[in-house]
Amino acid sequence: MKRSIIITSNININSSSSRAVINGTPPPVIAARALVLGSLLSITGTSLLLSSVFFASGCNSLDELISTWKSWAPKKLHQMENSLERAFGISVGRERRSSVEAYERATKGMTEEEELEYIAEKYGGELNWDDNNNEE
Repeated sequence: MKRSIIITSNININSSSSRAVINGTPPPVIAARALVLGSLLSITGTSLLLSSVFFASGCNSLDELISTWKSWAPKKLHQMENSLERAFGISVGRERRSSVEAYERATKGMTEEEELEYIAEKYGGELNWDDNNNEE
Protein backbone atom coordinates (compact mmCIF):
# COMPACT_ATOMS: atom_id res chain seq x y z
CA MET A 1 0.00 0.00 0.00
CA LYS A 2 1.40 3.36 -1.03
CA ARG A 3 1.28 6.22 1.37
CA SER A 4 1.02 9.69 0.08
CA ILE A 5 1.98 12.78 2.00
CA ILE A 6 -0.01 15.90 1.43
CA ILE A 7 1.63 19.16 2.41
CA THR A 8 -0.53 22.19 2.62
CA SER A 9 0.85 25.66 2.48
CA ASN A 10 -0.54 29.11 2.99
CA ILE A 11 1.38 30.51 0.03
CA ASN A 12 -0.90 31.71 -2.73
CA ILE A 13 0.35 32.93 -6.05
CA ASN A 14 -1.82 35.49 -7.73
CA SER A 15 -1.80 34.75 -11.44
CA SER A 16 -2.37 38.34 -12.49
CA SER A 17 0.58 39.86 -10.59
CA SER A 18 2.67 36.69 -9.99
CA ARG A 19 3.43 37.76 -6.40
CA ALA A 20 3.56 35.29 -3.56
CA VAL A 21 1.43 36.10 -0.54
CA ILE A 22 2.27 34.37 2.74
CA ASN A 23 -0.65 34.02 5.15
CA GLY A 24 -2.35 36.93 3.41
CA THR A 25 0.61 39.27 3.97
CA PRO A 26 2.53 40.63 0.98
CA PRO A 27 6.35 40.19 0.94
CA PRO A 28 7.25 43.89 1.32
CA VAL A 29 5.30 44.01 4.58
CA ILE A 30 7.07 40.88 5.84
CA ALA A 31 10.45 42.36 4.84
CA ALA A 32 9.65 45.63 6.66
CA ARG A 33 8.62 43.72 9.78
CA ALA A 34 11.83 41.68 9.66
CA LEU A 35 13.89 44.86 9.30
CA VAL A 36 12.16 46.52 12.24
CA LEU A 37 12.52 43.40 14.41
CA GLY A 38 16.18 42.95 13.50
CA SER A 39 16.98 46.60 14.18
CA LEU A 40 15.17 46.49 17.51
CA LEU A 41 17.00 43.32 18.58
CA SER A 42 20.43 44.65 17.57
CA ILE A 43 19.95 47.97 19.39
CA THR A 44 18.62 46.19 22.47
CA GLY A 45 21.46 43.67 22.49
CA THR A 46 24.11 46.34 22.09
CA SER A 47 22.55 48.44 24.85
CA LEU A 48 22.44 45.48 27.22
CA LEU A 49 26.06 44.62 26.47
CA LEU A 50 27.27 48.19 27.03
CA SER A 51 25.27 48.64 30.21
CA SER A 52 26.53 45.34 31.63
CA VAL A 53 30.12 46.40 30.89
CA PHE A 54 29.42 49.77 32.53
CA PHE A 55 28.05 48.23 35.72
CA ALA A 56 30.60 45.39 35.85
CA SER A 57 33.48 47.87 35.61
CA GLY A 58 32.27 49.67 38.72
CA CYS A 59 32.35 53.09 37.09
CA ASN A 60 30.00 55.82 38.24
CA SER A 61 29.95 58.00 35.13
CA LEU A 62 30.55 57.80 31.41
CA ASP A 63 33.70 59.94 31.69
CA GLU A 64 35.12 57.55 34.27
CA LEU A 65 34.34 54.58 32.01
CA ILE A 66 36.06 56.24 29.04
CA SER A 67 39.18 57.10 31.04
CA THR A 68 39.31 53.55 32.42
CA TRP A 69 39.06 52.03 28.96
CA LYS A 70 41.67 54.43 27.57
CA SER A 71 44.21 52.97 29.99
CA TRP A 72 42.92 49.38 29.83
CA ALA A 73 42.62 48.88 26.06
CA PRO A 74 46.25 49.61 25.06
CA LYS A 75 47.51 47.24 27.76
CA LYS A 76 45.26 44.45 26.48
CA LEU A 77 46.26 45.16 22.88
CA HIS A 78 49.93 44.87 23.86
CA GLN A 79 49.24 41.58 25.70
CA MET A 80 47.37 40.17 22.70
CA GLU A 81 50.17 41.15 20.31
CA ASN A 82 52.74 39.50 22.58
CA SER A 83 50.61 36.35 22.82
CA LEU A 84 50.34 36.13 19.03
CA GLU A 85 54.07 36.58 18.71
CA ARG A 86 54.81 33.84 21.25
CA ALA A 87 52.21 31.39 19.97
CA PHE A 88 52.53 31.79 16.21
CA GLY A 89 55.71 33.79 15.69
CA ILE A 90 53.70 36.65 14.22
CA SER A 91 55.21 40.05 14.97
CA VAL A 92 52.09 42.17 14.97
CA GLY A 93 52.70 45.27 17.02
CA ARG A 94 56.46 45.55 17.46
CA GLU A 95 57.07 47.37 14.17
CA ARG A 96 54.11 49.70 14.71
CA ARG A 97 55.18 50.58 18.24
CA SER A 98 58.81 51.09 17.28
CA SER A 99 57.89 53.34 14.34
CA VAL A 100 55.57 55.42 16.53
CA GLU A 101 58.30 55.76 19.17
CA ALA A 102 60.88 56.74 16.53
CA TYR A 103 58.50 59.32 15.07
CA GLU A 104 57.76 60.78 18.51
CA ARG A 105 61.48 61.00 19.31
CA ALA A 106 62.26 62.64 15.96
CA THR A 107 59.48 65.22 16.14
CA LYS A 108 59.76 66.07 19.84
CA GLY A 109 59.93 69.83 20.27
CA MET A 110 59.24 70.59 16.60
CA THR A 111 56.74 73.14 15.44
CA GLU A 112 53.98 72.08 13.09
CA GLU A 113 55.85 73.44 10.05
CA GLU A 114 59.04 71.61 11.04
CA GLU A 115 57.08 68.41 11.53
CA LEU A 116 55.52 68.73 8.06
CA GLU A 117 59.00 69.29 6.58
CA TYR A 118 60.26 66.19 8.40
CA ILE A 119 57.39 64.12 7.00
CA ALA A 120 58.00 65.45 3.48
CA GLU A 121 61.71 64.60 3.68
CA LYS A 122 61.15 61.18 5.20
CA TYR A 123 58.37 60.02 2.90
CA GLY A 124 59.45 61.90 -0.23
CA GLY A 125 56.55 64.21 -0.82
CA GLU A 126 55.58 67.79 -0.40
CA LEU A 127 52.33 68.93 1.14
CA ASN A 128 50.90 72.20 -0.15
CA TRP A 129 47.83 73.48 1.61
CA ASP A 130 45.89 76.61 0.80
CA ASP A 131 43.96 78.74 3.29
CA ASN A 132 40.85 76.53 3.05
CA ASN A 133 42.76 73.37 4.03
CA ASN A 134 42.33 71.93 0.54
CA GLU A 135 45.26 70.26 -1.17
CA GLU A 136 46.47 72.26 -4.16
